[in-house]
Amino acid sequence: MRATRRWCSTFDFGTVSALCRAEPSHRAACVKAFAGELGPLRGTSGEALVAEMEAAGESWRLAGIAPLLADRPVLLIGTSLDTVTPYDVHHEPVVTAYRAQPVTHLEHHVFPTDHALSDHRVTLARTILDFLARHL
Repeated sequence: MRATRRWCSTFDFGTVSALCRAEPSHRAACVKAFAGELGPLRGTSGEALVAEMEAAGESWRLAGIAPLLADRPVLLIGTSLDTVTPYDVHHEPVVTAYRAQPVTHLEHHVFPTDHALSDHRVTLARTILDFLARHL
């Protein structure tokens, strides 16, 4: 069996849980989307995953962990053509929070591509390798 790695841009579960609680149509869309992405997961459902995300609420908001990362290297990747995780909802608020902390070794990039970074895989790989070379 060959293992594969699927790259995608940031998904802020805490932010999405707040949107689900505030907007029933957003919640229904998340349940449907999660149900379609279960892959190897067994014994769960889109409904169960959304309920777990809602129960975790703010504790899963990425901006909230900025204090824990203040002295660590952090690489954030966003995608400006992403309809799954829009940049202004999932990436920019996290960058803003990390800068405000400040997370002193923050590096972030926004690539003009889709959620899966379909046409930016080489750029993504080079960005990650460069980041690791500078921080390991």
